[in-house]
Amino acid sequence: MIAFVSYETEFAPSGGIAAVLARLPGRVAACAKTPTVVFTPFHHRIGKTANLPLTWAGSFGVPFDGRNFVVHVHRHDGPAPHYFIRPEDPSFFAGAKHPYDVDAETLFRDALFFGAAVLQALRVIAPGAPWTLLLQDWEAATVALAAAGKTSRPRMFLTLHNSYDFAAEGGRLKHAGFAPHTCPGETVLQRALGVCEWPVFTVSDQFARDLVEDPFQSKVLAPHLAHILSARIVGVDNGPFTDLAVPQDLLAQAERRTVKPLLDWKATHLTTFLTALDKFVPAADRPVWGDLTQFGRDRSPLFVMAGRDDCRQKGYDVATRAAEDLLESGVDARFVFFPIPGDEGLAGLSFLKGFAARHPRHVLGFPFRFAEGFVGALRGATCGVMPSLYEPFGMANEFYLNGTIGIGRATGGVLQQIVPAREAASTSAAVRRLIARVHAKTAPPTGFLFHEPDGLPTEIEDWKGINATAYRHHDSALNRVEERMRFPLFQAMVTELRQALADVVDVSQRPADYARLLTTGIRHIQSGYSWDRAAQGYLRYAGG
Repeated sequence: MIAFVSYETEFAPSGGIAAVLARLPGRVAACAKTPTVVFTPFHHRIGKTANLPLTWAGSFGVPFDGRNFVVHVHRHDGPAPHYFIRPEDPSFFAGAKHPYDVDAETLFRDALFFGAAVLQALRVIAPGAPWTLLLQDWEAATVALAAAGKTSRPRMFLTLHNSYDFAAEGGRLKHAGFAPHTCPGETVLQRALGVCEWPVFTVSDQFARDLVEDPFQSKVLAPHLAHILSARIVGVDNGPFTDLAVPQDLLAQAERRTVKPLLDWKATHLTTFLTALDKFVPAADRPVWGDLTQFGRDRSPLFVMAGRDDCRQKGYDVATRAAEDLLESGVDARFVFFPIPGDEGLAGLSFLKGFAARHPRHVLGFPFRFAEGFVGALRGATCGVMPSLYEPFGMANEFYLNGTIGIGRATGGVLQQIVPAREAASTSAAVRRLIARVHAKTAPPTGFLFHEPDGLPTEIEDWKGINATAYRHHDSALNRVEERMRFPLFQAMVTELRQALADVVDVSQRPADYARLLTTGIRHIQSGYSWDRAAQGYLRYAGG
């Protein structure tokens, strides 16, 4: 039997891992023709989990921290059945906004408990069955720590959706009931890597390279992992996270150079978004940054950015400063941001709120799930922006399949999903170096990539400064953008993104060229990414 083990799923989402777990296990089950399930905590304070229809599948005790905790396993059926680990003690798995919404030490405790409980749950669900476990990130890698040293243990493979890790001191593990001498190391992942099978997976081919080569990953975020992973990391590209929204006949017409029907389709969706703005009434829990009445209803290019605000990853700060520079240079454009507030909450996005206030005709921010207008904006926009500081896979596929081209920082899966226009000013020497390993010279362009210049003398120190988030300290008078603009690396990112924004403004004035980028981009995603291909990539190593 095959089991995905994940702290986060579609029923308790936080980031991209939930979207993967909503799709990949079912495709693995279909491709492997082997029973495939998911083990995950019962996050009892999250509505999507708490309200699921479940059936009881068994109970057992888990010795942990000197006590014995009663745990129930509940099943939810689907393409890949989910088994929920539900301890009777409600102090476990008590995140409310998302699974990780507890303090760091509590998360570590809960992850250790999850690992110990999953190991016992295997024997309850299918006694004596041979199991292959696909452990997702450090929170599930604790299963390997619990299994270390045991004479009989499942085959275990680790998948990294990011490089996050947690210090795992031996005394703490021993107190929890683990045997730390059987899995040496200083962190959860270091210890787990000595127990798990080869290879280690990650969610795109480029992010596999980034984990061992990219300065931010290998020198700042996870220097303790780079040398361990260098010989054993394998990238398996995710499939697309949405279906094609553009009618096939419009694509076919555009490919025959009749582009007006496709552009009319986009214009209709843009009208839907603007109509939603006219009807929307802000509320305390649904604030709008900017002025709905002043926001432009003209034909200027519309840029969209969306996703959860992770201050060390997402790049809302880069986008905000680059967009402001573009507007202040006299270029006419509109920007709509759909940030899902992260750990810093609304206050952490104050720089975006201020940007919208300074440019009410050009900028709106919706720091909540604006369901009425989001799809219209996504499909009607000129371009989606992904200025990620790093990107395991990325949402470029979602922009293209919804009928919008993309700008992305040339990193991780975004670098693979966008083929830059080689003649564009934003396709710098750094971008050309990066795409040389990814895209054939003859590959037709689909959008725009940007990247700061290679060899900046302050690069590593700047990454450390960005990662330190000094603006969060109580005595800091700076917001995120103000603090990071002190770093030459950040300034260079802003400059390069501003050029990419200008490149999009330019191509938007040439409808045939814009349509060619879009249709080619859609075909690039369709031909390059599928969940069946991802499932087969994992099964090549873990399937037998």
